[in-house]
Amino acid sequence: MFRYPTPPRPTEAGYAIAGDRFAILLAGPAAEGLVSSVWDAAAADSSLLEDVLSVIVTAGIHALPDFAVVEFAGTSPETLRVAARGEVTIETDAGAVIDGRDARTWTETSLSAVTGFRLVHVGAPEGIGLLPVGLGVARADELAWGRPAAPVSPRATAPAHAAVPPEAPAPAEAPAPAQTPPVAARPAAGSTPAPTPAPPAPSLPDETDVLETLSIDRSLFARPLDDENLELPAFLSDDTGDIELPDDRTLLGGRRATPAPTPAVTYVFAVDPGRELPLDRPVVLGRGPRPARHPGARIEAVPSPAKEISGAHLEVRLDGEHLIARDLDSTNGTIVRPQDSQPLLLRGGATLRVPVGTRFDLGDGVTAVFQIAT
Repeated sequence: MFRYPTPPRPTEAGYAIAGDRFAILLAGPAAEGLVSSVWDAAAADSSLLEDVLSVIVTAGIHALPDFAVVEFAGTSPETLRVAARGEVTIETDAGAVIDGRDARTWTETSLSAVTGFRLVHVGAPEGIGLLPVGLGVARADELAWGRPAAPVSPRATAPAHAAVPPEAPAPAEAPAPAQTPPVAARPAAGSTPAPTPAPPAPSLPDETDVLETLSIDRSLFARPLDDENLELPAFLSDDTGDIELPDDRTLLGGRRATPAPTPAVTYVFAVDPGRELPLDRPVVLGRGPRPARHPGARIEAVPSPAKEISGAHLEVRLDGEHLIARDLDSTNGTIVRPQDSQPLLLRGGATLRVPVGTRFDLGDGVTAVFQIAT
């Protein structure tokens, strides 16, 4: 969840943009249409840091606003790609400060092990209070995420790197008489002191798909897997007909007594066009999966202009020489096409075990195949 303070003069404040994979702060008045263009770029499933920066620089290098951009990169929200320019800085919970005031264009770098940050316009007046924002745009000069950022020097218009001359020592004054500290009241005999209440545990952000997925009846193209009269071929399930899911406490663990042997060949999940995803860990595909909801998994965002694919759509993981596919309660499901069987519709959180050569149709033209690495 993002937070921002209410600016004392909202009409003069900048713009805080909070998205699924981006946090952006634009300082001061913005050019007409720039804020909406930046929001569109940040909301696009396939956008990277470079795409957002290319929108900001549209008006030219000499007309660049002061800004800070944070992209949640990699397979967890703790890995960030950031860029800062001018009077907007990035401060992390570990005490790091990314300052773009010395750069001719902007400062760009990567950060790891970050569990909290804030974007601050150091030349703007302090805001009041903190308000939550899910996804959207607000007039503000500060935007925070996660754990509170480490305390830094107060906002000032002087650059952070400028040397501050030492203050002249104040004249000596007579020491004030020592005061006796107040004595805490003792509990009555036989009474038990009230325990200090523990702070509430932080909650994960809700993984509601804000950009609503359009519902399509895909059962017209494949027989639903949850059909009671459907008999699966033997190669689509294990001997018991019950597939074991991985243990959430480990990266690739399972509830089997002995781990499956390492395959002699390398298998990949090939997503068109031309992406071969290694299966050394679970892979989560969708229009915009949130890494915090899938710890340890490889996150792969896929384009879906017609919004047929859900935010978190499908998870696949390797199990020996087979692939286990699990629907992540997607709206439209995934059509699974084994080589030697009729197509099936995987939906409703169901799980399926499939052999090499099986193809997957997630919708909106996005397809993938479980195959041996080329």
